Amino acid sequence: MTPRYSQEWLDYFIPETIEWNADDMPDLSRAVLKNLLLRSEKWPHGIPDAEVVHRVEGAVSYSRMQELADRPLPGRYDLDHFQRIHYQLFQDVYPWAGQLRTAPQDWPMVKWGPDVAAVRNGQNHVTEIPHKYFKAREVPQAATVVLDRIAAKDNLRGLARNDFIGELATVWLRINFVHPFREGNTRAQFAFFRQLSAEAGYRLDTDRFHAVSKTELKQNPLVGDLREQFVWGRFEYMQTGDTRLMRDVLDHGDHRHRSAAGRPDHRPRRRSACHRRRHVRTPPHRPCVPPHYYSGGHRTTAGAVRRLPLRNGTRPMR
Repeated sequence: MTPRYSQEWLDYFIPETIEWNADDMPDLSRAVLKNLLLRSEKWPHGIPDAEVVHRVEGAVSYSRMQELADRPLPGRYDLDHFQRIHYQLFQDVYPWAGQLRTAPQDWPMVKWGPDVAAVRNGQNHVTEIPHKYFKAREVPQAATVVLDRIAAKDNLRGLARNDFIGELATVWLRINFVHPFREGNTRAQFAFFRQLSAEAGYRLDTDRFHAVSKTELKQNPLVGDLREQFVWGRFEYMQTGDTRLMRDVLDHGDHRHRSAAGRPDHRPRRRSACHRRRHVRTPPHRPCVPPHYYSGGHRTTAGAVRRLPLRNGTRPMR
């Protein structure tokens, strides 16, 4: 008889925190992931407190993300490199940090997210639908193929900005669709693609994607203002294969401008108060994300990807 649940998926959780229904189906609503926090004879799988694990994971992974920004992890931008970055971020919290997802093996992993196609077709409210990721047994080959595209494109170096954004969006959306890790895919993606962008001569402004409070938004309208579109862009690609919203998120506002001699001027360009407050009109192809969905408001004013300044007239180091 085919099992009705994935045992490999259950193996990620502390057994004592899994509840069982009368029909012998597991209830994971209160289950806690196995972790490295306070492991002892009493807690061989780590602390059985989901809130503590969540808080520590967030704080520690943020600290590790800062470390990677200061000291990038050398690599070929292949699957091994991606796994090592994931390990760097979560080595303090999860025993499977840096390891590829092992479940579900026989059916797709599912997450609920917005029905972007319905909104595009005129629906004036948000409904959630299941979005399917790759089966775990498909992950090693699929992730390898996706990330090998980066090396085939010379790590995206030497590309004009529009071409760079198109390639970045394509690889980002595809590796997210594969979802190689059990947890922490998005943070690993940001660390990975931020470093890739820098080596290709661009800056990925990760502050633009933070989940922020209404108070923070009032203090700085640009922080977190691309989060909703980013989330929707990934789900839309999974639903329809359309990359335009993700490209649009990365493409907003190229702040390079030209000098009087007509050459690109790479000096930092200060945004005016008027520019910070201005809302950019939504292009026809972008679904209007309700401001209450996820976090923050619907603002798209300046770019997440910017050209890095040249040093001594040379291209960034390869």
